[in-house]
Amino acid sequence: MILSRNKISLIKLFLVIFLLFGLIRTSYSQQYSLYNSRTLYDSFENPSQRAYQVDTSRRFAFNFLIPTISLNTTFSGPAEPAFKSLIYDGVFNGRDITLGENKMNTLSFGSNNYIAMLRVLKAVKKYKEMGISWQIRNDGRASVTNEVFAIFDDYRVFNASNLSNLFNIKGYNQSYHQFSFAYRQNYTKRFSVGAKFSLLSGISYTALKVDKSEINMDEANDEFDVSVKGQLRSSFKFDNFQRQMINPNFKNPGLSITAGASYRLRDGWSILGNMKDIGFIKWNKEAYEYNFDTGQIIIQNASNSSADDRLADSLDTRISRASINKSYVSMINGKAELMLSKEFGNYKPNLILSKTIYYDGGDLVLVNNYHLKNHVLTASAAYNTTGILQIGGQYMIKTPNVEFYIGSDQLLKSYEMLRNYTKSASPYSSGYTGVSFYMGFGLKFGSVLEHQANANKISGFRKNPIGKFIKGLVGKKD
Repeated sequence: MILSRNKISLIKLFLVIFLLFGLIRTSYSQQYSLYNSRTLYDSFENPSQRAYQVDTSRRFAFNFLIPTISLNTTFSGPAEPAFKSLIYDGVFNGRDITLGENKMNTLSFGSNNYIAMLRVLKAVKKYKEMGISWQIRNDGRASVTNEVFAIFDDYRVFNASNLSNLFNIKGYNQSYHQFSFAYRQNYTKRFSVGAKFSLLSGISYTALKVDKSEINMDEANDEFDVSVKGQLRSSFKFDNFQRQMINPNFKNPGLSITAGASYRLRDGWSILGNMKDIGFIKWNKEAYEYNFDTGQIIIQNASNSSADDRLADSLDTRISRASINKSYVSMINGKAELMLSKEFGNYKPNLILSKTIYYDGGDLVLVNNYHLKNHVLTASAAYNTTGILQIGGQYMIKTPNVEFYIGSDQLLKSYEMLRNYTKSASPYSSGYTGVSFYMGFGLKFGSVLEHQANANKISGFRKNPIGKFIKGLVGKKD
């Protein structure tokens, strides 16, 4: 089957919500390689972390509205060969997909893009820092059966006349603006705390769950019928997504909080803990909810190439009839995290455990940093609950007042995807499909805040008569 542009209604109902919607809408991504990096990004994502090096860093840190962009997308499961053929060649072949064994495919996608970050070192004592930020985030995940992919190719791949619950799927996608205020300080020389308070503005939300499904085939008469029952929630009509919805307007408001603490042990080990992005969005009363039961949708002349379009149109029509306007609350993708790290000369490893709170998913990550003067080379390995091992790499230039970094949490798979796009035909490499990329910049400006014992100037001496008298006694000149 060759997918054409006029089949968008089909993709919307079963695949686009979790596949194209996540891939095309640049997508919550975790840049684990930036943890414990003392970058501007790190100080907002892990609010107990410092962004300044006192006596050398300048007081204000800003990204000058150069976005810190990131995206991370994966697809894994037994339908992988058909999926690769779809994204690289625009051709979908469901005949080689294993059916009838309740096998699932996992799609995940996210991004975390900081549009603006501004931070200030408020006081040298206790290393007090505060900042504000604006970011746009997207997070999505879905479990899709093999049969969902296969039915849109050829109904004759099914080898029984009546099959039940083969199209039961679930997933969600959510995007929103996040406006934050962050604060951190040291309570002791070894213990620091920080928090980030955020006001959210929802952009879009989609959640689909099919609880019951059935297909009946009649090859003798070249027809089949399909029925699905479930629930769909969406903040917008699928044929009416408007670009102005992306603008922050607080019609769908929300709140979140991140709290973190870090402690440095006497032997040099450091422990960091976060409860990250615990919050919600309240979608307004103009959002849509569909509690649908399509009944039998009969497709005649099923071997014709237009059968999948007709099935999609029928599903669109019957599900749309069930829509009501309803306000509801969705939780954002909060996480609990723990990091253990220590410096060994120029080598600095970080072991990170991250677990989502409201949704499925978790990561175990080892980040290896090697510092060479103002350069940092990073290699990372992340194993997640879907059974995927991601190998990442990063290059960073880091000085007390300038930072630039570029990297990928899926370095090998991202390279593989670029290589596959340059190939004229399959076969493509085996294993899951993934792509990840991030890049950011930060610059500090203003005066340098110094410890009083190290200060080149003592505040107030020039204007204070007593100060002038003391300077005359000691004979110190500017």
